[in-house]
Amino acid sequence: MNICLNLRKKQIRAKFLTLRDNQDFKDLQGYSMEIACKARKLSLYKKAKTVMAYLSCGSEVSTDCLVNFAFQDKKEVYVAAITDVKNSKMQAVRILKLENANQLVCGIRQPKTDKSDFVGKDSIDLIFVPGVVFSKQGSRIGYGKGFYDRWLQDVDCAKTVGLAYDFQIVKEVPSVEYDLPLGCIVTEKRVIKVLDN
Repeated sequence: MNICLNLRKKQIRAKFLTLRDNQDFKDLQGYSMEIACKARKLSLYKKAKTVMAYLSCGSEVSTDCLVNFAFQDKKEVYVAAITDVKNSKMQAVRILKLENANQLVCGIRQPKTDKSDFVGKDSIDLIFVPGVVFSKQGSRIGYGKGFYDRWLQDVDCAKTVGLAYDFQIVKEVPSVEYDLPLGCIVTEKRVIKVLDN
């Protein structure tokens, strides 16, 4: 990757992480609930039988409410589980209740896993994706470790949904040709449809 591009991404990431971390926690919790309610109304969500979410930490858009909605709506719920820190690899693992995610890996909640718990990407109808900054064109800057970039490489973009606070949306983010756009982004204020889904 271009060194200048990498540096630019790093600067943007640092700026927006600081901005996000400096928000009032109660405000973020309220925004997260609004985002979950908007995501629940997506036609993609309504049609989905299987849903994958990240388990939020820190000042991220909280996904606990959204995961509980998915349980209530009788969907199969999968979460991202890190399986190889060094090589930035993760898998989708089924979860039956949030309390089962009682392991911390790189500060992220996940359930205990073994290979028999993993599910193929093709069997997941909807994937909620985290990020630090998003563009209206569906590009994202993550945390710089590459877990989602690698995992999403052969996934249909139309079934990916970014979750963000509205202040995380910018006009554009630096990207390279293999960066895949998200199908849609949901904030507390709007739903940005990038692809038809």
